Amino acid sequence: MKSLLSFYSIKLPFYFVYMLQQVEYEPAKFSEWLVRLVRKNQPVSTTMIRKQLVMTKRTRLVLFVSYFYLLATLSITLYLSLIGRVDSWIFSILIWIFLVPLLLASFLYFLTLFAFKFVVEPEQSRLTIEAEKIFAAHKGVKIAVLGSYGKTTMKEILNTVLSEGKNVATTPGNLNVSVSHARFAKKLSGQEEVLIVEFGEGKPGDITRMAKMLHPDYAIITGLAPNHLDYYPDIKSIAEDILDIYKFVSPENIFASGESAMLKEYLPRTSQLFTTKSTLDWRVNDVENSIDGLSFLLENSNSKINIRSGLLGTHQVAPLSCAAVLATKLGITTKEIETGASKTVPHEHRMYPRFVHGACLIDDTYNGNLEGLKAGLKLLSEIDGRRKWYVTPGLVDQGSETERVHQELGVSIAETSPDIVVLMDNSVRPIIEKTMLEHGYAGELRVEANPLEFYTQLEHVVAAGDIVMMQNDWTDNYN
Repeated sequence: MKSLLSFYSIKLPFYFVYMLQQVEYEPAKFSEWLVRLVRKNQPVSTTMIRKQLVMTKRTRLVLFVSYFYLLATLSITLYLSLIGRVDSWIFSILIWIFLVPLLLASFLYFLTLFAFKFVVEPEQSRLTIEAEKIFAAHKGVKIAVLGSYGKTTMKEILNTVLSEGKNVATTPGNLNVSVSHARFAKKLSGQEEVLIVEFGEGKPGDITRMAKMLHPDYAIITGLAPNHLDYYPDIKSIAEDILDIYKFVSPENIFASGESAMLKEYLPRTSQLFTTKSTLDWRVNDVENSIDGLSFLLENSNSKINIRSGLLGTHQVAPLSCAAVLATKLGITTKEIETGASKTVPHEHRMYPRFVHGACLIDDTYNGNLEGLKAGLKLLSEIDGRRKWYVTPGLVDQGSETERVHQELGVSIAETSPDIVVLMDNSVRPIIEKTMLEHGYAGELRVEANPLEFYTQLEHVVAAGDIVMMQNDWTDNYN
């Protein structure tokens, strides 16, 4: 009853518009979220937990139109009842109240559908055409970074290293779709020597569209993992989309991760791989890893590069090596590479360490793929701690791979054997828990029903010397 009554809150438009904002005003995702909410019998107020509605011009407009629509439908209902078109005005009002959630949800769905089709898509098409001309005329070296995971970290490593010797421009944050690239292009001065653009595949054909716009000279493929399986039918279709980059970039200018087992299944045999052991003719030696960062020696028959980085985990050796080798191809000196590498540090929510009361909390909550979770568990096994915690809600958008992916995660957790495992209580929790226990996990298992409360109270329950690995976080529309 409480869940049903929540749909009659005066703040209902705020909750609906908040969720539209979270799914970037995509009508299909909004309707999927609404169906999940009803099926789980959750109060609509639970949608706005982790964040708040950001009051942009678009948000204000949609809120105004939503309230106006509700008032307009109420006024029409009252008018029709008063002129005798409806037998009972009281009955009419009750019917209107009963239909309010459906009326508003339907209105917002068709409003965004109309806006997306007749406003957003034409605007994006115009921006894309303009951006393609800008990129085609730009004389800088263009580098595309793509893959199922690790793109933003790879991009930031490249930016930091190459910026020591070149004028570099890169797409900001995790803005990695075509319209973001188009806006990035319009801000370029034309004097940049290197452009680094992150490609974020979300549905079939995305990589081709982005490559046609950018015309990249180099490409780095960071890995392959089940992701966005709400739009891709299977892992093979994701691989095919990512590997479309070979149609636009010469194979000798493409670097692909040799650490991704899934990716290697689909790569051409002649692909150039970067791994924790080597990149092209450069070998990796003397790797040292700690909570303070990592270091290693990169060498070939002619040169040596001493890499020291603030990034955490031996899985970062491969992308650092790739960036260093590409830098040599672009004419960056050894000294500049070493200086740039020393400036690489974890970014917020991506293996980002925070020290509280002597405990180390490693925030990897932007990690949304299986390979990334395994990398976090590997790091947890490599560093020393009084007690080791592992915290995760699992992964979303895994489609038909959901069970297999979470079984694999459960096996990895059991093999790492943290002292304490905290699972968020959601649809995939039983799969992870069952697999962990079947594979011999004997530590302490906790299940949390309120993730936000857990995270806010975490610093009060850890002790000095504890290491806490927090991986992934489900956004409000998945809860």
